[in-house]
This record gives sequence, C-alpha cells and structure tokens, in this order.
Amino acid sequence: MSKSQVFYLTRRAALDLRDIYDRSRREWGEATASRYIADIYASMSKAAANPDAGLLRKHRSAPFLMVPARKHFVVYDRIADGIAVLAVMYQVRDIESLISNLSPSFIEEIEKLKENKTKSGAKRSEKRKR
Repeated sequence: MSKSQVFYLTRRAALDLRDIYDRSRREWGEATASRYIADIYASMSKAAANPDAGLLRKHRSAPFLMVPARKHFVVYDRIADGIAVLAVMYQVRDIESLISNLSPSFIEEIEKLKENKTKSGAKRSEKRKR
C-alpha cells in the first residue's frame, strides 16, 4: 500500500488562498467562493499525489513546478512526502517576475520545509526497521 502524499502551504500560499477566497466571496458570494477554493485545494491534492505532472519551469530565477487550478496556477516544489505549495497566482500575471521578486525568506522557508520533511522521513524509516 502506498503512503498518501501531502501538500504544505508556505505563508505566501496561505495568504494567496485567503485573498482569493475574500475576493471571490465579495464578487460572487459565499457558495461560489467556497466551491472555487475547494477546486484549488483539489488541484493541490492532485499535484501532491503526482508531483511530476506539473510543468517544470527550470530555466527561471528559481526552479518551480506549476499546475492549473481554475483561473489560477498552483506554484510548487517537490519535498520528500509530497509538495510545498509556494504560491497560488492568477494565470494572467507574470509569474516569473513575481517568483523572482519574492524575498530571500521565502526561499529559506522552502528549503527548511524540504530539510524538515527529509529528516522526518528518515526518522519514520528508522522506526519501521525496528
């Protein structure tokens, strides 16, 4: 049986989702906003289950993968047990320049997620051997 993959949200991604929800609720109402956010979460779950399905943007300022989620892109990177969602961005925006302008703390957060998930994966492997 394969272990289920998970996704983690960076602070930036969590703020993006909150902003998307708030704007959708103001413009189209609670029910539509909830469905829209649920669809974005479904896209993140699918990406976590199959991280290689995303379009790799490796020749960029920071390599990342992305998948469409309705009128947005879920921008992510692989980690040991799934994906780290870096941002959720409207599709017509210049994603490359937005990613390149993110603060160094954003990149540090991603690296810490990768490091922590690698360490926790190693600990789980050691427990299974016992």
